Amino acid sequence: MSRWWPVFRAVALGCLVALSRFASAHEGPEQEIEELTERIKKEGESGELLIQRAIEYKVLGKYAEAAKDLERALQFDANSILAQRELSRNYIALGKTNEALQTASRALKNTSEGPDHASLLIVRAEILRDQRENQKALEDADKAIRENPGNVEWYLFRSQLHAALKQKKERIKGLEEGLKETGGGVLEAEWVEALIDNSQYAAALAKIETELKESRVQSTWLIRRAQVRLASGRTNEAQLDLELALEELGKRINTTSPDPSLLADRGLAEELLGRKEDAKKDYESARDKGVTDEWLRERLRAMKEAEDLEKKNESK
Repeated sequence: MSRWWPVFRAVALGCLVALSRFASAHEGPEQEIEELTERIKKEGESGELLIQRAIEYKVLGKYAEAAKDLERALQFDANSILAQRELSRNYIALGKTNEALQTASRALKNTSEGPDHASLLIVRAEILRDQRENQKALEDADKAIRENPGNVEWYLFRSQLHAALKQKKERIKGLEEGLKETGGGVLEAEWVEALIDNSQYAAALAKIETELKESRVQSTWLIRRAQVRLASGRTNEAQLDLELALEELGKRINTTSPDPSLLADRGLAEELLGRKEDAKKDYESARDKGVTDEWLRERLRAMKEAEDLEKKNESK
């Protein structure tokens, strides 16, 4: 199960934000928006300025405003890959999956194979994943990786699709390909989780023990070792690992502004210890703060189904 949400949604945005700040040293997106709005008033609308302002709106989570600017930008250049890609992403954030799919598919028809085409394939794969069309999403992800094999986040995304489709061997093979191609350390963690999911406990444990010896931060690896130990019937040792993980996470989680990935880790540790209500709260907080991984959705769905079944049995 993957605990790496699709960071790639932020990668393109980060690059674009850098472009939009080429002439300024302002403190934040609000001031950028003010400056861009003034420029539009003085110079008139242009696709470039509208896209730059849309980027700043997106940083603030103002997806409707961003979408409006991008729709307007496409009136200046209907085939702008940048505008279509970002518009698709904003439609996703707004829950307009049909519009997002249409925009991404239209852009793909007008784009030759290469990095831009590959990034659009990933956008469409995200949309298809959200529509529960995981097999179609996987086909797009495979094509994107073939066209541009150096993106670590895309291997993580494909791994999530393999997991959702219960394609355990393909998941391991795909991650091994990604490690060979990119050397990305984050893929090693995902690979270990894939090994655990495929019951390859010895291979997983060897890597986990190495990481526990070398890593200063240990909670995630302690949780993984607990999963192996639980599967091997070593319950007491697993419980000790989980309690140690929770102790470390308690020190690392900022109560004012908690890291959603740490909340997801804590939720998993709590669930493995049987503390369902605490786990549910952390899972929901992680989801609300941006974790979109399918494994988290699945855990919340499973908890809801268990609650509904319990209520049904009580009512009999």
